[in-house]
Amino acid sequence: MKNATKFWICEKVKDFLIVDATLGAAALVNKLKEHHKVNINYKRVYDGKELALKHLYGDWDSSFDNLFKFKAQVESCCPGSLAIIDHHIVDDKIRFRRFFFALKPCIDGFLASCRPYLAIDNTFLTCKYKGQLASACAVDGHKWLYHVCFGVFDSETTENWIWFMSHLREAIGSPRGLTTCTDAGQAMMAGVGEVFLGAKHRECMFHLVTNFKKRCHGKVFDDHLWTTAYS
Repeated sequence: MKNATKFWICEKVKDFLIVDATLGAAALVNKLKEHHKVNINYKRVYDGKELALKHLYGDWDSSFDNLFKFKAQVESCCPGSLAIIDHHIVDDKIRFRRFFFALKPCIDGFLASCRPYLAIDNTFLTCKYKGQLASACAVDGHKWLYHVCFGVFDSETTENWIWFMSHLREAIGSPRGLTTCTDAGQAMMAGVGEVFLGAKHRECMFHLVTNFKKRCHGKVFDDHLWTTAYS
């Protein structure tokens, strides 16, 4: 359909993107064909999708500018919270580098009501700008996941993990008996060892199992390893 502009496509795909903002242009091509009986080329649908996302969620530059307003609002409404924005200057412009965030009620809840255990991990960001989303979680009295803090940085380096751990320690201090659990990542373990000197450290059972299976196999191993771990 040659007459379908990106502005028309933008209005038609908004409802789809509200339900699932991760839909790609190829999926939207099929949805437009199904709901509106039109065939539109991929590039035009992509442009319409990008415009719709901007209308719904704002653009990337505005989001970065709003991050400082968010920090000010959090610190005003919830004193004691940490919203640390690390930036650098490129071509006389402020550029995002790293972010750490912990709400005061989450900090207090962990210190007052959770066992001194933190699972620390990260996952890939798959949006326009790549990077890592890191988090530290505890287990509450219901044995539910309890978020203590999260952070964003560009890659898993020792420097980034030390930065993250330093602000985590600023938030929670060094609780008596603190134990941390991480995967087998060397940079993350180095960050824990550098900042939480007196804390015990454990490796995630999933990663231990993965390493075990490189050498150990069989029914006894498969049937009883996890039962043994949980005991």
